[in-house]
Amino acid sequence: MRSPLLPWLTTALCAVAAAGTTPAQDPAYYPLKQPKSEMAEAKARYDACRARLPFRFQTEGREKLASVRSLEALNMLASDYAKSKDYTEFARYSIASMVGAYFNGREFVDALDAWRRAQDKAVDTWLWINILTIECNHGNEAEVQKIAVEDKNVRNRAAALVALGKAKNASLKNAIVGNCVEFPKKEWERNLILGAMTGALHENKARVNDADYREALRAYISLLAEDVKLTQLAKVQMARHLQWILKAPAMFQNPEAWNELLDRGEVKTKSDNRTSAQSRFFGIETEGERFCYVLDMSDSMCKEIAPSAKPQGPITGPRKRPKGTMPDESDLPWHKIRTRWDLAREQLRISLERLPNDKYFSVVWFGTEAGTLDSTKGMVKATKANVARVMAELDKVEIGKPDPGLGLEGTLRGDTNMHAGLLVAYSLTNKGFIGEEAYVDPKVLEDGCDTIFLLSDGAPSMDSFVVTDKDYGEGRAVKNHESGVEAHRTPQMRYHGPFDTRPWLEEEVKRMNVFRRIRLHCIGLGEADMALLRSLAQMGNGDVFQFGAKANK
Repeated sequence: MRSPLLPWLTTALCAVAAAGTTPAQDPAYYPLKQPKSEMAEAKARYDACRARLPFRFQTEGREKLASVRSLEALNMLASDYAKSKDYTEFARYSIASMVGAYFNGREFVDALDAWRRAQDKAVDTWLWINILTIECNHGNEAEVQKIAVEDKNVRNRAAALVALGKAKNASLKNAIVGNCVEFPKKEWERNLILGAMTGALHENKARVNDADYREALRAYISLLAEDVKLTQLAKVQMARHLQWILKAPAMFQNPEAWNELLDRGEVKTKSDNRTSAQSRFFGIETEGERFCYVLDMSDSMCKEIAPSAKPQGPITGPRKRPKGTMPDESDLPWHKIRTRWDLAREQLRISLERLPNDKYFSVVWFGTEAGTLDSTKGMVKATKANVARVMAELDKVEIGKPDPGLGLEGTLRGDTNMHAGLLVAYSLTNKGFIGEEAYVDPKVLEDGCDTIFLLSDGAPSMDSFVVTDKDYGEGRAVKNHESGVEAHRTPQMRYHGPFDTRPWLEEEVKRMNVFRRIRLHCIGLGEADMALLRSLAQMGNGDVFQFGAKANK
């Protein structure tokens, strides 16, 4: 059966880094001529892949085992989850995702419940969400409701709230009302619970005219009262989602306005009424308090912009704006813009100049690796001085010489490691990057961004799990992922992990955003994978903008 996450025969390798291909089976691990049972075949592949160093193979082996959907396979994965020493954090996240994809039947509930109870650390929250959702769908909703209201561990309560939102036809009223009555005092705990409730309500917005749902929604709205003293970050999250749920004309930040909308009766289906906002990038306007710009700096960003994508007519420089007006795309200095990177830089300049100085922002880049600009190592205020430092740093970025042998028109920072860029963005605080368990980290929940702009000009071709191992004879060897130039196979090859593939990248965004509810906008240039960008934007309730050459479908 083909996987809903990662095609389990998709492995890849190259002399420089890995590239996504569909390989043949490895005969070294299929020596028997007689047909094997499905479980025996899956276990053989699992054992073979687990003995290899690359995370990509280890993930493939686990998913091959999970695809059998047997209790034996489940118990093997539970043991693997508890004992795995390689890529421990992300191995657990990937196994937890496999649980949700493959073991969602009633026959697994007892084993899953025992597994969940044995794992109760911060890193296990994603496992709790997936298991509790399955339990809720198969007769254990009362237990999930109890966890959501009574568990002493706030992460477990939040996981149960998310599970109730994801489950089929689960009641939200008691869990949400209970958490609003006993709302936490610590800011990070408030944001965690608020994000879980927000997600649950938004997942079930089609039930907006049901009485129980409305009771839950009114309790949620009550948190906007002045005496609750929510932060502006929390109020923006609530107002965004209430506007989408109730199809409101504005993002109100007081309970009276929302209750008045509810009192009018049924919410009618109508078009989106989002209002214009000052914050803007590549023409996408958005609300928010804390912005993160995630910019592709892979080598393909050195390509020249097609003449057909540029404004027609003479280009003489930026127009003169009336004093006090905000810059926009008509102010782009096209006489200076030759490459995709030039365009990204100048669009960012306009966007940052438009930010009010009481907003926060950071700029993240990704190539083969990822990081922040030196001028924004954390979330910083959008003061003129901070914006000037960012642009001065970007203006010093130089494009390297072309490399015809690799098919490159210039060099910046290598391959397209979109996963690493998003990981940094979802993990930033005022003081920098949080390395582990960021999706439930207190500082990230307090100081992280609430809006992301993701810009890319190509499909992901890399992640951060690169290791050297022997050549297993699987996949296609390439010199460079940006160009796809073939390479000769060598006894030792370099492999990356699974996060260059769309299913696993999407699963990671689901996990990273499960409590944050960050709005994710996507911009595609050139050969961008627009299908992926549209999917990510839909997951983040964001907008999509496509610029330039025809994109991959």
